[in-house]
Amino acid sequence: MEESAQILEIETFIPLLLQNPHDGFNRLKRWIMIGDHHQLPPVIKNMAFQKYSNMEQSLFTRFGCPGRSRPSICELYNWRYKNLGNLPHVLNLPEYKRANAGFWFDYQLINVEDFNGVGESEPNPYFYQNLAEAEYVVGVFMYMRTLGYPADKISILTTYNGQKHLIRDVVNKRCANNPVFGRPHKVTTVDKYQGQQNDYILLSLVRTKAVGHLRDVRRLVVAMSRARLGLYIFTRVSLFQNCFELSPSFKILMQRPQVLYLLPHETYPCFRKSEDEPVSEPFIVNDMQHMTHFVYEFYQQKLELAKMQMQKEKMDED
Repeated sequence: MEESAQILEIETFIPLLLQNPHDGFNRLKRWIMIGDHHQLPPVIKNMAFQKYSNMEQSLFTRFGCPGRSRPSICELYNWRYKNLGNLPHVLNLPEYKRANAGFWFDYQLINVEDFNGVGESEPNPYFYQNLAEAEYVVGVFMYMRTLGYPADKISILTTYNGQKHLIRDVVNKRCANNPVFGRPHKVTTVDKYQGQQNDYILLSLVRTKAVGHLRDVRRLVVAMSRARLGLYIFTRVSLFQNCFELSPSFKILMQRPQVLYLLPHETYPCFRKSEDEPVSEPFIVNDMQHMTHFVYEFYQQKLELAKMQMQKEKMDED
């Protein structure tokens, strides 16, 4: 049973009881439950059942996992577990030992201030959006694609449906029709992405006035644990750093600068080891507008270099 911590107890028992009997006995000998009770529980739409009957408790939780991320990223959420180790391949495979091309850090918390005086917006009730974060995450996606990152290795996550739709609109406008960029593997919400993973996650937390439903630590664990190799979080740092429930993760995140540190001279894949200090100084991105202008100029430079290379190859052939 995959994602068994998100299954109601009654839903767990149904397939066990529906086994075809043999000689009057159930043929079932063993069942394996795979899940994580520190992530999001089953969805109970009836609030009375949810609050007063404990129906959202799964059988997996009542009975109560090694990490798949880089050990450094795993530290952001392993405080929720008693004995969270590392899978053998995390310690042995070469991609876990290499740095993320074009980035100074393998994970980073990036502060995003208001754009034109606006932080979060709510065009419809509970339909939260943040244009500055949407533009920033798409700008970083475009930067990664320009360096050669495969689009299917990158997912963009957010904590609200409104932001998901806004990011998709920005992707469609700036990237979708350009073969250099295209679309990321997924643009979706943290809740929908539970049970999935990708090498690189760009995460938008949206809110600037109140922490909202990320205050549920289980949702935080899901958000922090989707990335295998790189996690870059875009948020209003001053709001989330003061949330008591989230403080163990944010104390670790706050140990690194809250402005994006880039290494634009690198290309994907990177052969610099993750523990090695980069040989050059970082290019520091001050804010979303800075990132937007930088990505445009960086892309144009790459196009010019590609044209010059093609002309040189043509001259050599002649």
